[in-house]
Amino acid sequence: MRNEAFVGNHLASLSTALSSKIDNAVGQIGLRSDNAAAALVAIMNHSGDSIDMLRRVLDMTHSGAVRLIDYLVLDGLIERRPNPSDARSVVLHVTELGARRAESILTARAAVTDEVMSCLTDEQKRALGPILETMLAALTHDYESARRICKLCNEEICRPEGCPVELAAIASREP
Repeated sequence: MRNEAFVGNHLASLSTALSSKIDNAVGQIGLRSDNAAAALVAIMNHSGDSIDMLRRVLDMTHSGAVRLIDYLVLDGLIERRPNPSDARSVVLHVTELGARRAESILTARAAVTDEVMSCLTDEQKRALGPILETMLAALTHDYESARRICKLCNEEICRPEGCPVELAAIASREP
């Protein structure tokens, strides 16, 4: 077996390469920023969230998040609606155009991962799944970290199988 530092270095290189390829693919969609793409997908996945929750998921200042939301509203991708449980605040929802754009983002992301996984055999893919689930769960410390990990995630794929990040977040709340 290779030493741990060697394997870790390869994992970091793979992560960096995948991140760059995903950023480039998503950048072709024509949004104002990478944060705009992540925001759009996060809002689609969790419709009705507040600006404050989005700010924490994207690790932005409140004013930065408000500016980002203003641009997404101006572009017709999301809308602010009154918060049904707090009249002093608003919640965020994607528009029909925003949902189509979010789907394009997820399709671009999947194309990158499909390309890199195409070099693996079915057996290797089956072996990789549980390893990735363990590693993702280890990165999940609470609900907020789960939302950060999955900010650009196609949650419809994971939910039926049992998302390891969501399950780890739930486990973190148990006494």
